[in-house]
Amino acid sequence: MLIPFDIETIPTTDDDDIAEIAKSISPPATIKLPASIAKWRDEHGAKAIADAVSKTSFNGLYGQIACIACARDDGDVFVSASDDESNVINEFYDAIRDYVRQSEKDHHYQDSPVFCGHNIAGFDLQFLKHRSIILGIKPPPDIMLAMSAKPWDKCIADTMLMWSSDSQKRTSMDKLCKAFGIDGKGDFDGSMVANEWFNGDRNKVREYCQDDVRRTRELYKRITFA
Repeated sequence: MLIPFDIETIPTTDDDDIAEIAKSISPPATIKLPASIAKWRDEHGAKAIADAVSKTSFNGLYGQIACIACARDDGDVFVSASDDESNVINEFYDAIRDYVRQSEKDHHYQDSPVFCGHNIAGFDLQFLKHRSIILGIKPPPDIMLAMSAKPWDKCIADTMLMWSSDSQKRTSMDKLCKAFGIDGKGDFDGSMVANEWFNGDRNKVREYCQDDVRRTRELYKRITFA
């Protein structure tokens, strides 16, 4: 059973976290004079803090999950998106449990899930693990196994690593889609998620996440000659 999935993450909005990050921002080491430091803070400080906060969307210690999409094999893509991160994660875990139960019902035995995604070994699974720990949400056994697995273990199908295990030859989902003749991301990508989530159309984020699952599934089929 293949479970392709994708998460969309956003930066922290916690005032204490932002204050802590702001305290860590300092000018380049070459700027030493108090007047020069003050000038740098006036001219560049706010942007430096904003950039550092933005990067927390890649750090499960601070950032959070806004949206998760997943599917079972060739089935419809389920999506959960909300400001309530706990609800998003719980709905995803409930979907996994449903997929496992349905697999047992269909086949009369447990078809162990293979979790599939682009760079899930390096990012999605670890971010999800960290947020689950912080929020006190226990993952289902199958994905908990994947969270602690090696990238080459059978419970993980990372399309980035399936394309090439050589770090110099790994490539983006969009580039693989282009090479394979699969519809790519178009004019919206992951770098735009946070701004769209906070200031734009959240349905666009939901649809983007769902489409990434569909793209991942097609990449997996092409790479495995399915």
